[in-house]
Amino acid sequence: MLHDLPQGIRLIERAQRRKRRAGLRRRTRARAGLDVQLLAREEHARAIQARGAVTIDSFGERWQVPLRADWRPERIEPAEIVVLLTKTPDTPAALDSLTHIRDAVRIAVSFQNGVAKDDELAAWSGAGSVVGAVAMVGATLEAPGRVRHTMNGPSFLGELDGSSGDRVDRLAALLERGGLPAVVTDRIRSVEWSKLVHASPTTALPAMTGLYLHEIFTTPELARLYVDLVREGYAVAEAEGVQLEDWGALFPVRTIATATPDEALALALAHGRRLVEAGMTKITVSMLQSARSKRRLEVEAIQGHLCRAGTRHGVPTPGTDLCYRVLSGMDATYT
Repeated sequence: MLHDLPQGIRLIERAQRRKRRAGLRRRTRARAGLDVQLLAREEHARAIQARGAVTIDSFGERWQVPLRADWRPERIEPAEIVVLLTKTPDTPAALDSLTHIRDAVRIAVSFQNGVAKDDELAAWSGAGSVVGAVAMVGATLEAPGRVRHTMNGPSFLGELDGSSGDRVDRLAALLERGGLPAVVTDRIRSVEWSKLVHASPTTALPAMTGLYLHEIFTTPELARLYVDLVREGYAVAEAEGVQLEDWGALFPVRTIATATPDEALALALAHGRRLVEAGMTKITVSMLQSARSKRRLEVEAIQGHLCRAGTRHGVPTPGTDLCYRVLSGMDATYT
């Protein structure tokens, strides 16, 4: 169940049982009865074409989900709704290859990491089409055409200017219809920044150590580093004028940042124990996946963005700066 949500949100539907929740956006929109096109890397797209479906392994269940996939942008047809899921270093190339479809776009949404994603999408399709979004769904591409779903969670949606509108409700309803819980909020900027602050340590530490996510939280030395990095990010968000919250289904970054160091460490360690108890011991975060495959890291969108904002506001971010330098060095070898 979703709980302890701040004011300014409304649930489109109560969160469902795990069986209904489990899934990925490609499966979700297909299950919702939509005609879904996927622009993917060639190897992945060919595997989907060969079977006519993508295979989803999700907490003991398996789906073969019909899906149209291609690696050639010119074969993608105009669409009313565009969902951007690329790694952030691939955003310019992906959007530049799809200029022929943007006139038809009515809703453009990015579930990518970071907060600059909305501006990049607005530059492509126009600010009026962009809806803010955050996803708490994890997955690993195990092989071309085969995806393992590793983490359940809702999708937060909202107008970037804080207004309300039917199109956000409609998009949320589509996700719910396909099996994913959705939360509509008039404070999507706070949600995006809250996730960014949480993502800074939860992407950096696994990528630099090679550890699963639960191992970061169950190891006291690393859990304390998580706390330190969250506190730095929280200070940057405050300087940006964004009030972070303990959003339901997101880690309580506000509490972590404002609690005593020992209390914050205890919360982080408790989270690690919950991951283990829930059997969520195979979460390979996206940045670690990229590092293992020697693909470009999202370091500029996450750690780099926080470091630059900290410098701009005179907020020290020594731990984040160190992570940024290490990750940038790793990233430079993946070109």
